[in-house]
Amino acid sequence: MKALYLLAGVLFAIWSQAQSNSRQNTTYTPTESIITDLNSDSVNDTIILYQTPVEGDPGLFTKMNVSVNGRRMTFHAKDAWDVVSGDLAKAGKNAVGSKLAYVHKEDGQSYIFLFGYPYAAGREEVFILRVKGRNMEIVFHNEIAELRSITDLDNDGYAELIVRTDPEIYDATTKGEIGAYSPYIVFNLSSFIIDKTLTEKYNTEKYIWEGTEYNADIKVLYPKDGGKPKLLKLNKP
Repeated sequence: MKALYLLAGVLFAIWSQAQSNSRQNTTYTPTESIITDLNSDSVNDTIILYQTPVEGDPGLFTKMNVSVNGRRMTFHAKDAWDVVSGDLAKAGKNAVGSKLAYVHKEDGQSYIFLFGYPYAAGREEVFILRVKGRNMEIVFHNEIAELRSITDLDNDGYAELIVRTDPEIYDATTKGEIGAYSPYIVFNLSSFIIDKTLTEKYNTEKYIWEGTEYNADIKVLYPKDGGKPKLLKLNKP
């Protein structure tokens, strides 16, 4: 019996080492190359997305190289990156037309967005890189609600980022679905700070306003015709 345990241990050690060697020796194969002017200097820059060949891993690529005016930097996913977020892909405003990287351009600078693998509970990471001149700065790299839109809400020439979690739906009626309160959150893209004034204004115009927090106790009617949602019930303790 001891011999069997010993053999099993040896086999497991060999398997573990093989897996480790496979990852260490991984050759990142370019899955997409994007050529575009990222900093408004009339000179093309390069974004290269790399795919991991390790079988069984989620996502499509784990590495990005960005070259701007002779300066090159490499960025790695925490887990893996996948396709562009659904709402952004549907909007058709991607400056480079890629299915894997979303680029938003402004005067003199650009933002590159990469999206983590879409698990059932949501994307575990969103990566945002700002390119200005030859400088490259990671604005954000973490978990966040689903990105809905990138747009200039206050007409100052700089975009805001709008995110929102899909609400849980509790019931359906002839008028529509009844679900939780899930507000849109507006971030200043350059500082990545929540703009409370624009957040309240946007929700008041497009949704309803009961604060910035998701709240399952606040019941909202989501009309079948896609109209503006309506507040149904506020359960206070």
